[in-house]
Amino acid sequence: MTVNLKSLDKQIHVAADSKTASVTQRTRYVPSHHRRILCIFPKYSRSFGTFHHAYPLMGNVRAFMPPQGILIVAAYLPKEWEVRFIDENIKSATRADYQWADVVIVSGMHIQKPQINHINQLAHQAGKITVVGGTSVSGCPEYYPEFDILHLGELGDGSDRMIEYLDQNLERPQAQIRFETKERLPLTEFPTPAYHLLNINNYFLANVQFSSGCPYRCEFCDIPELYGNSPRMKTPEQVVAELDAMRQSGNLAAVYFVDDNFVGDRRAAMKLLPHLIDWQKRNGYPIQFACEATLNLAQSPKLLEMMREAYFCLIFCGIETPEPDALHAISKDQNLSMPILKAIQVLNSYGMEVVSGIIIGLDTDTPETADRIIEFIRVSQIPMLTINLLHALPRTPLWRRLEAEGRLIFDENRESNIRPLAKVPDAWDK
Repeated sequence: MTVNLKSLDKQIHVAADSKTASVTQRTRYVPSHHRRILCIFPKYSRSFGTFHHAYPLMGNVRAFMPPQGILIVAAYLPKEWEVRFIDENIKSATRADYQWADVVIVSGMHIQKPQINHINQLAHQAGKITVVGGTSVSGCPEYYPEFDILHLGELGDGSDRMIEYLDQNLERPQAQIRFETKERLPLTEFPTPAYHLLNINNYFLANVQFSSGCPYRCEFCDIPELYGNSPRMKTPEQVVAELDAMRQSGNLAAVYFVDDNFVGDRRAAMKLLPHLIDWQKRNGYPIQFACEATLNLAQSPKLLEMMREAYFCLIFCGIETPEPDALHAISKDQNLSMPILKAIQVLNSYGMEVVSGIIIGLDTDTPETADRIIEFIRVSQIPMLTINLLHALPRTPLWRRLEAEGRLIFDENRESNIRPLAKVPDAWDK
C-alpha cells in the first residue's frame, strides 16, 4: 500500500479522562476489522541514570520518563481500534492483558533487549502476534529473530503498511515480516503522544520531542545514521499542545526535551522559545525545562537569554573528555570552539546547571587521563556526571573502525564490547 503522507487527514481524538478535545494526526488507513492493541514498554535494568534510588522520596513516582516513541505509535493507530499501554517500569503486563490483546507491540533500546525478547515469549505463549519497533530493532534487526513483525525506522509509510497488515491478518506469520519506513512522516504531522493512556505523576520527569537528527558526526554516536544529519522539527504550536496534553494527565514539575541536540538548528530553537515563554507566563511558570545541547550553545547569548526567560534550568552536555586531542580524535570538535571550562561558566551564568557525560576507554587515553578527569570535575564544579566505559554501537563510525581493526568483543558479560588500546584495570577486561 502506498500512502501520500502529506495529505493525511486530521482526526479528532477525545481522551476519556480529558476535559477538552485534542486534535491528533492518525494513519490515513481506514480499517475493516476491530483490533485490540497492547503496547508495552519494557523495564529498564537498574542503573544510576534511571534515578530509581530517588523514587521513594517522590510519592507516586515509579519510572524515569514516559516513552515517547511507543506513545506516538499508540496515538497514530486507527481510532476504531482499542489501545492499552503498559510501562513495565511501573507495573508488569499480566496474563489477562496478553489474553485481552489481538496484537502486542513493543519498543525499546539496546539496553532493554533481554526484556523486549522476554515480552515476545510471553505474547507467543498466549498465541498473540508480536511487533517490535524503535531504535534498537531499527539499528539491529538481527537482535529480534523471534518477533513476528519488525517495524524498522521512524513513523511513516512502513507504519501504514504494518497497520494494514494487522487489520487483514491475526494469525502469526510463518516467517518474520519486515516493514521499513522509506518515506518518513514529517514531524509537523506527528500526533500528540497518547498521554491519556498514562498518569504523568508516575514519572520522575515528563518529556517532549521538538526535533529529530543532529548536524554533527561524533564517532561513537548512531543518531546521524538512524535519524539524519539535518534536524527535522515540529512546529512550536505542536510543542505547546503537547505541554497542555501532559498537564491534563498529571501535575508537571519538569519537562525534558529529549532532542538529540536542542540547538541542532538554532534558528528553529529561536522560533520555539517565544512560544515557551508565552506558555510559561500564561500558566504561571509551572514547570522547569531541561534539554541536551552541545557546549557551543555558550556562544549564543541571545538564545541563552531566551532559554533563561523560558525557565530552562538544566542542560545535559556530552563533554565526553576534557582532553582536546581526544575530542578531535572522536570527531567532537564542536566542544573545542571555546575552552570547555569557560563554556560551562557561561551556561551557569544564565542560571542553567550543567550536567555531563564522560567516556573512559578512548584510544587516546593515557595513564594520566583519570587524574585529568578528576581535576576537571573538581575545577568545573559540575554537580553530576555519568562516567561510562566506551561501548561501540552498531551503525556508527566507531563500530566500523573497530570491526576493521578486529577490536570488537561479542561477550554480553563484559561492561564494554571493545578491546582498548590503553592499559586498563583487570576488572574491566572480564
